[in-house]
Amino acid sequence: MMRQEPRSPYVIQLYEWFEHPRKFTLVMEYPEPCESLLDFIIRNPELDEPTARVIMRRAVLAVQHCIEHGVFHNDIHAENFLMKKNTLELKLIDFGCGQLLSSDGYESRIYLGLMTYCPPEVFTDTRFHAVPTNVWALGVLLYEMVNACSPFANRMEITQAKVTFRNANLSKGNNILAVLGGGLELVT
Repeated sequence: MMRQEPRSPYVIQLYEWFEHPRKFTLVMEYPEPCESLLDFIIRNPELDEPTARVIMRRAVLAVQHCIEHGVFHNDIHAENFLMKKNTLELKLIDFGCGQLLSSDGYESRIYLGLMTYCPPEVFTDTRFHAVPTNVWALGVLLYEMVNACSPFANRMEITQAKVTFRNANLSKGNNILAVLGGGLELVT
């Protein structure tokens, strides 16, 4: 589904695949030189807002592209983005938890994504939905980029959703919205 036109420059491309009796072989794009976004964040703790804005805009466009193609990635986090080192070009990877987009949502008891990016409704409701889950995960990603740590450590912190910004260099006011710089409306 992700191979259908138009293709996104922010989603890894699958060039070819081969079926074998017990496995599949996937031939995929690999941007050189690259590293995971998590490795980039570790090397660059507390990213400045202009850099975080560029990265977030690309991450939002990647996730939006998935939704427009009827795919719920279901595992948005820093390790699932590759970044080209010299250009900050971003590629969403690893669709292993991906599902077809469903307007009915998904059963909370079988949430597949990384727990630290899990939205509160997985713990409080019987079902969760793709777009709000993506927005939550992108918010956690942004927090990690500008604060060099995760906003939540456990289920209770996730359901309380109280965020403390640790980076004193962030602009004041609507910190998350200021860093996104208008990218949030791309997901709605």
